[in-house]
Amino acid sequence: MPQPNLNKELATCQLSRLTSLHRRTNYRYRLWSFVLAAICLTLVATHGVPAQDAARQLKAKKAAPADYLNTQPGVEYVGDQVCGSCHSLEYKNFKQTAMGRSATVPSQDDLESLAKPITFFSSALNRNYSVYSRNGKMYHEESQRDVEGQLVFSETHEVAYIVGAGEVGKSYLVGNGDAFFVSPISFYTRINGWDLSPGYEAGSFRDFTRPVLELCVDCHTGQPRFVADRPNHFQQPAFRFLSIACERCHGPGALHVKQRRQRLPPEGPIDYAIVNPATMPAEIRDDVCAQCHFLGDARVLRSEKNSLDFRPGTPLDKTVAIFSVAAKVKGERFTALDQFEQLRLSQCALASKGRLGCITCHDPHVQLRGAEAAEDFRERCLTCHKVDSCRAPFASRQSTSPPDSCVACHMPKQQLQNISHASATDHRILRDPSENVQARDQVLPVPSEDLLYISRPLGFEHATPDLRSLALAYPQVAGHYPVLRQKGLAALQQAARELPDDAEIQGTYGLILALAQPGEGARAGDALQRAIDLGSKSPEVRSKLADLRLQQGQVTAAIDLYKQSIQIEPFYRPAYADLARAYLLSKDLDNAYEILGRLLKIDPGNDAARQAWLKLAPPPDEHP
Repeated sequence: MPQPNLNKELATCQLSRLTSLHRRTNYRYRLWSFVLAAICLTLVATHGVPAQDAARQLKAKKAAPADYLNTQPGVEYVGDQVCGSCHSLEYKNFKQTAMGRSATVPSQDDLESLAKPITFFSSALNRNYSVYSRNGKMYHEESQRDVEGQLVFSETHEVAYIVGAGEVGKSYLVGNGDAFFVSPISFYTRINGWDLSPGYEAGSFRDFTRPVLELCVDCHTGQPRFVADRPNHFQQPAFRFLSIACERCHGPGALHVKQRRQRLPPEGPIDYAIVNPATMPAEIRDDVCAQCHFLGDARVLRSEKNSLDFRPGTPLDKTVAIFSVAAKVKGERFTALDQFEQLRLSQCALASKGRLGCITCHDPHVQLRGAEAAEDFRERCLTCHKVDSCRAPFASRQSTSPPDSCVACHMPKQQLQNISHASATDHRILRDPSENVQARDQVLPVPSEDLLYISRPLGFEHATPDLRSLALAYPQVAGHYPVLRQKGLAALQQAARELPDDAEIQGTYGLILALAQPGEGARAGDALQRAIDLGSKSPEVRSKLADLRLQQGQVTAAIDLYKQSIQIEPFYRPAYADLARAYLLSKDLDNAYEILGRLLKIDPGNDAARQAWLKLAPPPDEHP
């Protein structure tokens, strides 16, 4: 019986999964997790907080991070309904904003819109898609037919959650056991229709294989409830609070609620039992927004941290270090979730020395639209600028829609390069919309091959990142920017020497070394084994070590490591194909057939696995 030649794409670790890691979150999917957030959350339509008058600014002392009592561990979250019992107007208005409707379950309106099923074909993926409702539930279906029209496979999932309020679009989460995955199709408001979801359109994912990880649901839900040390696995219920709520920006409210119920007055002009961004110093004020609205090119969680550890009123940098690729390397690209960085490097922000922040123009409690929003933003511009300072002719100003709109001229919407059918407001605030923005590495001079350490607080612009964060950031971008690879490998080598007991550093170093220098398999294997010995729960680390063991002829050791990968993450598809290959090398055809069958059950659209499975000549009635 001929042995199948398994597709190497399925049998080995690809560049994309070797150049990024996860702690609890899997950084293979970091970029697209944030892209999903961008398709549904928008900053462009929110209404501004009125500027504080000078007398109040002098009277009310700006709070220091340590002053906020609810930033301390142990202060509990209470949920926005409790907040709404006193702050009814803010609660009611916020629930009408895009953030207040950031995640939902399929509603009756959603189901009624599918009275007639939606169907379309993607030539890019060679897949047919169908969206329909049945028995009060919403379903997404994907299928493929061969050249003769015969069904190759069909996969159907019930939609568990809808992500996004529809301002830009909606994406959909489907469940598989205690794990969730992003549906390959999304609804886009601009085209009033369906197309491939972010990530799928670029070919980074196919079928229902894109996992829902920390950086996605953290920014779209109140509080995801992950299973410890198992990315993309959730407790029941999966979310403590479904949509974004009051405490995302104000911090946990238990202490504040307790004091107000006891009718204890605040000790001064500021209530330190709850965070109020309007009273915060600039270096931590905008971190409240940046936690979700600043993607960067690389984000590295601090040791022993997860993204839920961030609390408003504390520096975001203590939880995650954020880096950007220098413009000389990156070029001019307008991408989702760059608003925070764009604003920070604008001439308005630089001249204000930190006074201009997100909430200068945006009030998260209220979402205005159209002419009402344009007029409100114009009023905010005129708190610093004068009408007669505008150099544009009067006729030109009247030609904007709505007329005389500062935002329409100086902050026009730009097409996003990483999301189809979507645009976002340009927060660079250009004096002349036709001019090019000052490159970020002209504002913050560094050699073009270095990553820019963006998350440092204002006032500490010359701070340098710690070695661990820098070493873990480079692998997240080196796959897209080859000029950074050598610099990244050098940083990892130094970190591996100086941080021998850091499991993530050792695991990342082993993965990158195996990829960048194939002749250094022994050193890469030593680093990967050390990561496992230090407690790494990464399926990638085990699978790559298994690859190296297989190259050394240690088939039994490789099989055991592949099995460990699958045990840690039952949906880690590459390990199944690698394990089948190892079984074939040991001429264990029965186990190879069995493991390929298991792979097809969780990924029925896996063409290479199906072809390999069919070559093992299973009985026709046993085809998955």
